[in-house]
Amino acid sequence: MPEVVVVGGGLAGCWAAVTAARAGLQVALVRRGPAATAVSSGALDLVPPGEATDPGGWLGRLAREVPDHPYVAGGVEPPAPGELEAEARRLAFVAAVTGQTRHAGVVLESIAAGDLHGAGRVAVAGIPGLLRVDSAAIAAAIAERSGDGPAARAVVLDPALPGVDESVAGDLDDATLARAVEASGGAEMLGEAIASALGGEAVDVVLLPAVLGLDDPDGVRARVESVAGVRVAELLSPPPSAPGWRLARAAEAMARRAGVEIVTGSVAGIRRAERRVVAVEAAGGDTLSCEVLVLATGKYLGGGLTGDRRPREPLLGLPLFTGGVAVDTLGPRDLVERTRFGPQPFLAAGVRTDAEGRPVDGFGAPVLDNLLACGALLAAVDTTLRGGGLGVATWTGARAGRAAARLRGVAAA
Repeated sequence: MPEVVVVGGGLAGCWAAVTAARAGLQVALVRRGPAATAVSSGALDLVPPGEATDPGGWLGRLAREVPDHPYVAGGVEPPAPGELEAEARRLAFVAAVTGQTRHAGVVLESIAAGDLHGAGRVAVAGIPGLLRVDSAAIAAAIAERSGDGPAARAVVLDPALPGVDESVAGDLDDATLARAVEASGGAEMLGEAIASALGGEAVDVVLLPAVLGLDDPDGVRARVESVAGVRVAELLSPPPSAPGWRLARAAEAMARRAGVEIVTGSVAGIRRAERRVVAVEAAGGDTLSCEVLVLATGKYLGGGLTGDRRPREPLLGLPLFTGGVAVDTLGPRDLVERTRFGPQPFLAAGVRTDAEGRPVDGFGAPVLDNLLACGALLAAVDTTLRGGGLGVATWTGARAGRAAARLRGVAAA
């Protein structure tokens, strides 16, 4: 019987499960399929990208500006400013397919290889049929936004990749190309196309769409570079992206290596006895008894909240808050702002927690004694405009895992 059951298989859930398992607990993770992490950009930021160069200042304002944020809600001890400042010194400066350049905390090696710090000449490669990547516009944006940074120019590649049917060659997506590049001979064909497009011109790095495979991006990148004769890297891509899929698979693999039992299926219900959760009921009829339950069910995409007339947490009917106000006191019009790029209350809605990560009611009291929550389910986590959601997922997931260990009377690293 597992001591801890985690519901939700995204980055937050996997991180919570691994943290608890490494403390010596028996952990089961229930997930119905790939979580929202799989359709993310794959970038992991502890703070919003726009605040990355001054994380200590942002953290200092957070309690005043967003008191429900998981870093400060319930009197929690936030990440140490010194640690965030140290992280800021390690930031990569990367380009995205939108033409934006930004600092990134943790990204896959295939993206980090495109760090523009110190780069002199950059080539941005487009592939015909991959419509959302305009290499000329991206190169122009990099040159404009970088100031005295790298000189960038566009090149167009037309590799004859294996497995790409001519009938869909004009309407390609990242995943199709990633599989083709990963196939036998695909990376080599891409490398030849890069070498041909450059025509002997010396550049420091070639920035590609996120197509360097789905399973082994580092191995694929090495194959491409061995033929192209130049360093290659992937552009940061908006979701859904191949890097997001890789990150989700890596998180689940990490959980399996830690000894976490992975259970595939939906959760039909949760049994309670007085102030405790006692079991999780799977849709197939199986029951997992537990001493601690961790909810890492995400927001709307993951199923952690339902998009009814008002947002609702479906498994336990937990109280939800947005902007410090209980959602059940708001009307539908209060949950939507008539602005295109401003914060939307319904997207920031979620569960408010205490310092341990236990969901609380309107008076700040824990709803259940052995229930924890983490990730995008939490109030004030809205990644649609400012980003930083995966960093919050890992930090709150680790907090939930440590809290689960304490509830079982053991120490967690």
